[in-house]
Amino acid sequence: MKPSSDRASQGLENSQAQSDLRSRDRLDRRWTVWSRRFYFRRALIVRTLLCWLASLFLLMTDEVNSYDVRFNLRGLRPPTDQLVLVVVDDTLVLPEFENRTNRLQEVTEITQFTDSFFWNREVWHRLLKSLLEAEPERIGVSLHFGDNIGNNHVTPAEELVFMNDKITWAATYSHTERLLIPAFARIDQANVGLLLLDKDDDGIVRKIFPDRAVIPHFVQSFVQKPLPQDGSLKINFRANKSAIPTVRASDIIQGQYDASFLKGKLILIATENGLQASLQTPLGSMSRGELLAQMVDNLVENRWIRRLDWPYYAVYLLVVISFAAIIITSFPQSISVVFLLWFATMTVALSAWVFDSFYIWLPGFATSAGLAFTWFIMGGFQATRIEQKNFELQRERHASQELEQLKNNFVSLISHDLKTPIAKIQSVVSRLLNDERTQIWRRDLEILQSSGEELNKYIRSILSLLRVESQAFRIFRETADLNELIEEAIHQLAPLAHEKNISIEKNLEPLFSAEFDRTLIKEVVINLLDNAIKYSNSGSQVKIASFEIDDSLHVEVTDQGRGIAPEDIERVWQKFARGSGEDLRSRGTGLGLYLVRYFVELHGGKVSLTSQLGHGATFSFSLPLVVEDKASVVV
Repeated sequence: MKPSSDRASQGLENSQAQSDLRSRDRLDRRWTVWSRRFYFRRALIVRTLLCWLASLFLLMTDEVNSYDVRFNLRGLRPPTDQLVLVVVDDTLVLPEFENRTNRLQEVTEITQFTDSFFWNREVWHRLLKSLLEAEPERIGVSLHFGDNIGNNHVTPAEELVFMNDKITWAATYSHTERLLIPAFARIDQANVGLLLLDKDDDGIVRKIFPDRAVIPHFVQSFVQKPLPQDGSLKINFRANKSAIPTVRASDIIQGQYDASFLKGKLILIATENGLQASLQTPLGSMSRGELLAQMVDNLVENRWIRRLDWPYYAVYLLVVISFAAIIITSFPQSISVVFLLWFATMTVALSAWVFDSFYIWLPGFATSAGLAFTWFIMGGFQATRIEQKNFELQRERHASQELEQLKNNFVSLISHDLKTPIAKIQSVVSRLLNDERTQIWRRDLEILQSSGEELNKYIRSILSLLRVESQAFRIFRETADLNELIEEAIHQLAPLAHEKNISIEKNLEPLFSAEFDRTLIKEVVINLLDNAIKYSNSGSQVKIASFEIDDSLHVEVTDQGRGIAPEDIERVWQKFARGSGEDLRSRGTGLGLYLVRYFVELHGGKVSLTSQLGHGATFSFSLPLVVEDKASVVV
């Protein structure tokens, strides 16, 4: 008992060792898959972060503090309807120059007018009094009238107008940075605002610095609304002078205006273009009054350009770059490039919409350039992956072709090797059947002969399948009579039909000759007739008909067998397929109908099947009479 026990123990150990080996193989395969996925994801994450860092670098060169391009691309927008611009011209304040236009033009060309040039006590008294009578909300005088106008004695009536609570006067700085207070400032300086217009290094005015003012900014005092105290305020340039409602001061003094138009409005008094130093803005050259109108519009409607904190832009760019990287690495190049262009357009459109609607700056150049850089990096990565996959596919294809070739060679050799002994067996059986001394074994010999023929048929079917699936397979078209092929097929299968007492009824109409491969089409007809005889009951009838419809030849084979189930009608045309109701009494390879459809479709024809259980089946095929390419066809 001990040796037997040892062998059993050894068998258990071997089984356990094999089980452990299989477990290790599964773990190795899983580890290989995990390692590949980890490598791909790591490479994708690293490249995505690289593209993100590049976009952050591009963010530094984007319009962080300058939005000139956006203002020019956006065009003009309507300003607030609460603001009215009153223009003071030189002919109003200097009547003595009214008839000396030429001299004034010469002076204008050679000198720069200062604010004191526009001072005329009587004219300003009438102008401001008329404006106050129109009941505006506020009046802002953007010209500085202080020590530069000298000692202007005003009457008590004039002082009540000049120092009215609704009027804001402009203070400014001298060249020595000394604060210049206007002549009509109140003791508490509540009617004074500092006229501070800061320029960037390139000489363009883009911002307001409210925290740098000793007294409130002129715009803040004029609108009576505090400026946001968050550093520099970026001006949202929306309109030029042509878009701002404007009234000439001379029309107001002469009463040639609609007083109701000024009621409840913010009236900003400025001068005509050319009479004051022009200031450069993102929308071009503007006068002091036009620039102050932009600031008033921003303060009244809270339209200052806002910039988010840097981390928000970093997260935004990370989301955009990550999404683009996923798209590029998940879809084919043709699809991803179209989608990426659409996505870049959408991000730029989003940036413009947010800028125009909510006055929030989103990076446009950095986003577009980052997407282009992502396409360059991820496109190369995707191309490398595709090249690697193509290499693996080519290697697998080569291995598959070698395996297929080995299989075909093996089947072909086996089939050819089997044909010779089968032929010898059939020859011996035929000789024994004709010998009177072996009549007692006649029944067995007939069975042996039938089995040999069936085996030979199987081998021919396999060889036909290998031949048609070969890359060197060709069909050779020649002019032939289809009815003649049908007669030959009937004559060849007549013994099989006679054995089952089945009659074959022909209904062959006269047909035109057509071009087709005689061998293949004859094989089609033989397969259909053989199939009909095989599945027909003994003593029944098989019908075959040929006819012509339009430009095609048709052949129909009808049997009186048990029919084909509806769920099997499409399946019977497949390789190695047989009906679900087949049993061992009806032998077959399942290749006959597959070859029938294959051969017919090679000729540009079609096959069809109609059947009903218990009422037989009708197989038909058609061949075109007109062949486009009459040469041999390589398949």
